[in-house]
Parts: sequence; structure tokens; C-alpha cells
Amino acid sequence: MKGQAQATATDNRMAASMAQQVRHHPRRHAAVRTDEYLYSQLIPYIGNKRKLLPLIAQAIAKTGIEDGTFVDLTTGTTVVARLAKTLGFRVLANDWEPYSYEIALGTVTLNEPPAFASIGGANKVFARLNTLDPMDGYIARHLCPVDDENPDPERERMFFTRANGGRIDAIREQIERWDRAGRLSAEERAYIFASLVYAVSYVSNTSGVFKGFHHGWGGKTSTALYRILSRLTLRPPVLLDNGQDNVSTREDVQQLASRLPDVIGERPDIAYLDPPYNQHPYGSNYHVLNTVVLWDKPPLNPSILVDGKKHDKSAIRRDWRTERRSPYNHENQALSALQSLVASIEARWLLVSYSTDGNIPLMDLLGTLAARGHLDMVANSYKRYRVSTPRMSPKSHNVEFVAVVDLDAPPSPDRVEPIARAILTREAKALSQAEEINAGQLSLV
Repeated sequence: MKGQAQATATDNRMAASMAQQVRHHPRRHAAVRTDEYLYSQLIPYIGNKRKLLPLIAQAIAKTGIEDGTFVDLTTGTTVVARLAKTLGFRVLANDWEPYSYEIALGTVTLNEPPAFASIGGANKVFARLNTLDPMDGYIARHLCPVDDENPDPERERMFFTRANGGRIDAIREQIERWDRAGRLSAEERAYIFASLVYAVSYVSNTSGVFKGFHHGWGGKTSTALYRILSRLTLRPPVLLDNGQDNVSTREDVQQLASRLPDVIGERPDIAYLDPPYNQHPYGSNYHVLNTVVLWDKPPLNPSILVDGKKHDKSAIRRDWRTERRSPYNHENQALSALQSLVASIEARWLLVSYSTDGNIPLMDLLGTLAARGHLDMVANSYKRYRVSTPRMSPKSHNVEFVAVVDLDAPPSPDRVEPIARAILTREAKALSQAEEINAGQLSLV
């Protein structure tokens, strides 16, 4: 017992040290300027795990595995895949959104910048793309105003300035010409795309989600004009060489889970799942990024007004409904999807990120995981996401947790109730403390 306690204490110290190393500092780790691989050029993303990396690092430490194979089943921004790569794991990063797949291929699979031998090297490629003259192409005509100084948000889409829209068109057409001429490998193209997708997100006249744009540059408060009106510029992505043969895939996670050993040639040590928590699909939230990557130029009227009525204001693509619709976005489908995935997954350990605000009821989620093995958990309370200060959430905090499941151990249904109670107790405490702080602030007014 003494030896076990000492081992647990050692593991806890290692987990705390690891968590501190990956803690996100908003200024030092700003995606636009940091050279740290973990955070460089991460696209703004609902549900991104930048602030939760210490929690995820603790969950990884609980497995006791210090190297091996790590699968990020729904990689999104790739930040968790990057964390695993930083820790020395061989990584498979999967996502069925095209933009996410390209980011993963260009920043996780690659260990060093590609050669771009047929074009003269990476420096020449980025210099060429950054000095192209803007062109009046698909993005400029459909997603930008005619005149940046006098935009008409009642008639024109304002996702980007016309100047930046023209730069996106010019860069994307040049990539297309190189690709069609056979001058780019898939990895070389993805390396450029990883930079382009970030740059497109950075200069967008949005709060990070493309379901709409600000009414005027930066909206009523002229928010973030320093980036919205800045010149779109590509920077070579920062890479990390972990000495491993990393892999990226673009598949439906429900189909991939049971085939992991076939895809990577071995049973993965850790599979990490971060399913959508709510009803908002990524395919519609980030549709512009898919359009830039796919460059299929979906039919769209340049004006919002058609026959005197507003039409397709947000220009959302239709294909996400038929090709990449996620059951996790629906309350009546999310649980059955999770049950199917958990029952079929082939891995040694399963980590699942979720929240007390998710579509799947807490007891059902934990019960599903406990049915596959020994269930453990790490958790913390956080301020809930809000788009802006005026749009305060009625519930100030929630609990984000990572369930840790030993898939080689017997089922542990007896663990469900105490773990659920611990999570809800933590949330209640966070909400109570927030109410006390708010009450104190009001008394000072």
C-alpha cells in the first residue's frame, strides 16, 4: 500500500508538472505571433481546447503511458494532437471537415517543412504568394463589399475587406495552378493551406464563426479592427519533429473507430474523443474555410438582396447537411452515436472530453463509458463561453471534464454515481462562488 501511495504521488507530481508546462497564456501564446508549436496559428474555434490542455495532460498522465500511439478522433484546430506530439506520441489526427484535415496534414503529419522542390523551396513559395496582386475572384465578388470605405451591409456580404478578398482569390488560384500542374504534393499543399486557413480566419470580419459577419467593420463597437483591416499575409507554419510517422485522415469518426489498428498498423495506446457538445455544426460554422480549401465555388448570388428579399446572407454551403452531418449535434441522436462508437473502438485507453452543458445527459454519458472498462475522471470548472461581454450567459460557469477509461479492465458501473456527484458538486461550488462575487461587486456600486 505504501508503494502504491508513493507511485500515485509521483504520478500526481508528474501530471501537475506536465499541466503547468502546457498552460495557455493569452499574450505569450497569441496564435498570430507565437513561435511555440502548440499554439502557433491555431484558428479561433468554438469548443477549442487551448485552455483545457492542462486538464487533458492530467488525463493522459492517468493512463501511465509516456509514449506510444495517440489518436485524436475529432481534431478540429489540432491543438490536442499537437499536445500529444509534443509529449512524444506518434499521432493520428482525424477530422471529416476538409479544412481541419488540411491543417492536420500540414502541421501534425509533417515533422519538417516540405521541400517544394519544383517551385524553389518554401521561402520562395510564401514570398510569391504574399506578393501576388489581388484579383476580382469568387471571394471578392461574393463575400466582400465593392468599396471598403463605403460598404452596404444591407446588400453586400462583409466577411472580408475587398482588398483581402482579392488576396485570398489570388493566393488560392495560384495554389490551384501549381496543383493542377503537378507541382505540389499533398503535404506541400496542406502546409500552405494550414497557413492560409489561419490567415483567412484572422482577417475575417467575424467573431471567429462564419454563420454571420459584423454589421460594418468590427460591428457597432468596431471590435478588432487591428486584424480585420490588416493585410492578409501567410506565414510558414511552425512544425515539431517528434521522430514519428504521424498520420492524418478525413473520415467519419463513427466508421473509423473500429478500424484504428488497420489504419495505423497497431492498436493505439490512447484514443481521444472530443465530440460536439451542442446543436451547432462545424460544417456551417466554418463553411468559408471549407470553400477556400475545396475551391469548388458553390453557386451564390453576389448580392444579399434577390427580388427585394434577403437571401443567403451568410452564404452557408449546403453540403454539410448531406456529407458531414454529425449525430452529436442532436439531443435525440448523440447518446446512441456515442454508445455505438464506444462499443466498437479499438484502443488500450479512451479519453473523452465533455461538459455539463452537453447534449448527452451526464449519467448516460458516464454509464456508456463505464460499460466498456474502468472509469476515472479529471475535471475543472470554467467560465462559460460567450461571444461578447454584453451577451452574458445566464449560467456563469460549467464543468469541463475528461473521462479516462481503461478498456482492458472490467466494466465499472459502480463508478458512475460518485463521479457524476463529484462533477455536479464542483459545478455547484463554482456557481455559488460566482454569485458571491457578483453580489459583492453590486454592493460596491
